[in-house]
Amino acid sequence: MMEYRGYVAAVEFDDSIDVLHGRIVNSGSYPIATFEATDARQLRKEFERSVDEYLAWCEEDGVEPRRPFSGRLNVRLGSELHSLVAAAAGASQMSINSWIVRALHRTVGPPSGSQP
Repeated sequence: MMEYRGYVAAVEFDDSIDVLHGRIVNSGSYPIATFEATDARQLRKEFERSVDEYLAWCEEDGVEPRRPFSGRLNVRLGSELHSLVAAAAGASQMSINSWIVRALHRTVGPPSGSQP
């Protein structure tokens, strides 16, 4: 994963044609930009160029850019699940938020660049 101006890109390698493909993954249900290159240094340049061009296009056209996710998420659990989560968090001597974050990390893995 790469990060630039708050946007995060996932990268895949296509060994059939020796090309790295990148796409922005933290701006909604579809990527605001995709890019490719044959080496890592050029891929980073293409990623940054793609973000800059996207933001410039939005400014020129008066369009609000799709921003990276803020990190805040409002989830409705229902009263029974909320009670169970609160009890589990309390038993672990954690806040509900910390307990949920830990549970999600166990499912999807830690964020790129974080320590376990």
